[in-house]
This record gives sequence, C-alpha cells and structure tokens, in this order.
Amino acid sequence: MKDLYKRFISAIVLLGAILLIAQLAYAFINTFINLDSMLTSTATSLLSSTNREITENANQRFDRMIRVGSQIAEDDDFRSYSRTETTLPAAEIARKELALGQVLARLSTLDNFCDCCIIFKDDSYLGQIDATTMELFSKTSLYKTFSDVSDRDSENFLTGHDQDYTRLYYSKVVNSSTIALISILREELEPIFFDAEENYNLTLHMSTPEHDIIYSGDSEETSNGSLDTDLAQAVENSNHISTTLKDTIIASDTCINGWRITTTIPESTLTSESATLRTIYIIVSLLISTLSVVVIYFLCRHIKRRTEELEKLSEDIDEYSDLKNLNID
Repeated sequence: MKDLYKRFISAIVLLGAILLIAQLAYAFINTFINLDSMLTSTATSLLSSTNREITENANQRFDRMIRVGSQIAEDDDFRSYSRTETTLPAAEIARKELALGQVLARLSTLDNFCDCCIIFKDDSYLGQIDATTMELFSKTSLYKTFSDVSDRDSENFLTGHDQDYTRLYYSKVVNSSTIALISILREELEPIFFDAEENYNLTLHMSTPEHDIIYSGDSEETSNGSLDTDLAQAVENSNHISTTLKDTIIASDTCINGWRITTTIPESTLTSESATLRTIYIIVSLLISTLSVVVIYFLCRHIKRRTEELEKLSEDIDEYSDLKNLNID
C-alpha cells in the first residue's frame, strides 16, 4: 500500500512537470514562429499612430494660417475695399489703408508669418510681404498666381522654393479684385518631422495632391521632386492608410489643406530587431526551462522527504502500538 502511494505521488509530480514543460515548449514555438508577423503588426500600428500625430501637429500650423486668412477675407472692412476699384478720395484711401495695415501688422506679429498681406488685381499690395516672395514670383502676376484656384472654395495652398528655403503659402479670395496671402517657412514644420525620424528611424514625406514633394527625409530626394510612382499609387485617394508595399511599411494621412504626410519604414529594419529578439527569447526560454526543472527537482525531493517522514512516523506509531499491546498482555 505504501509503495502504491509513493508511485501515485511520483506520477502526479511527473505528469505536472511534463505538462508544464509542454506548455512552455508550445508557447516558445508559437511565439518564435509568429515573431516576424508580431513585429510587423506592432510596427504598422506604431507607424500609423505616429503619422497621425505628425499630421495633427502640422494641421495646427496650417489651421492658424487658414484662420488668419479667413479672418481677413471675412472682415467687412477688407471685403468692402479694393485699391483698384475704389472711388474714395485720396485722404480717405490713406486713412482706410492705414487702418487695414495696422490690422495686418498685428496679425503678422501674432504668428510670426513671413507674409501677411492683401494683394490687389494690379499686383500692388498692403501689409507685410517678403522680398523673397516678390522675387520668386517676379516673372508672373502675384495676383494671378495666388488667386488661381480650382474647386477649393476660393482658397489655395502652394509652395515657393529659393536656394535656401521653401515657403508654404495660403491664399484666400477677399473680393473680386483682392486676395489675402499668408506664408510660413517650411522649416517651421521640420522639427515635427525630425523628431519622428530620429526617434523612430522613419522616412517622412510631405507632398501635394499631385504627389510633388514638399519635404522629404530621404537625402536622395529633393523638395521639388515627385513621390515614387508605386508609393504615390499606394496612398492615392485615401485619407488614412496603413499598408505594406515591396517590403516597406507605409502610413499616410491627409492634412486639412489637402497635402499628404506619408511615413515609411523598410521591413528589413525589423529583421535585425527580430534576430535580437529571437536570441533574447531563446535565452529567456532556456532560463525559464532550467528554472522549471530545478523547481520540479526540489519539489520532488521535498515530496520524497515528506513521504519518508510520514512512513517513518507510521512505523513509529505501529511500533508504539505493538509495545502498548505487549504491556497490556
């Protein structure tokens, strides 16, 4: 009976050990096999959320440009005045433009715009306009350039490039012969892009609906180039997208001005991380397995010792009973 009890306890312990090791082996193999897909899924999710955050930060700057431009365009004093069509006397024109100029100066300093002005049909202007803007568009009509809209509710975003900087322009129609013009340097947005590229090792693009590049984190691309054809097609006609193209993970979102921010990361970047994680996982799994074996070993020893103690106690009780019976006799 005692031998049967010992065998039963040993069988239970052995079965528990086998089940534990089998469970660990299953978890290890399953995770090991699916590690690449898990990394890709995690990277896609991270890329998507990062791209949305970058887009939201860029939108905040674009929104301020739109609000100031709209404030000018919707102001009755601006809407009712045009230098090229007014019949006011010279003194009244001077007084009117002084008041409007003060408003433009205040709006300009509030957000540190490069340009904050209104442009009239004869290309004269009122307010702050950067000399670079004048030079960039010196060969074309300023008014025509910035009032050339196409189904955009009488507003337009466009860019201008010189040898040092890229300017981002927002124009909005004020009346039939006047437009409002607001601009910032693209470099004001670059800290947003740099943070993401440095922290997450991403490549970031900002492009127009026509896929012309406004900003690129790829040193081989230029700010006046175009998106790769395959990349442009992958992000076409979608406000928010996360996909994989030719072993490249892509996330793309459309800004409030129609421009698109796209971030990419090669799947090969994950390969080294996968190899590192596999190595770490193997080491950790071996440590856990070794620890499990050690724990089971000491557990078996403990059970064996307790069983022997119980057997000895049982023998002592039997001997005591025998002695007691002899004394009674």
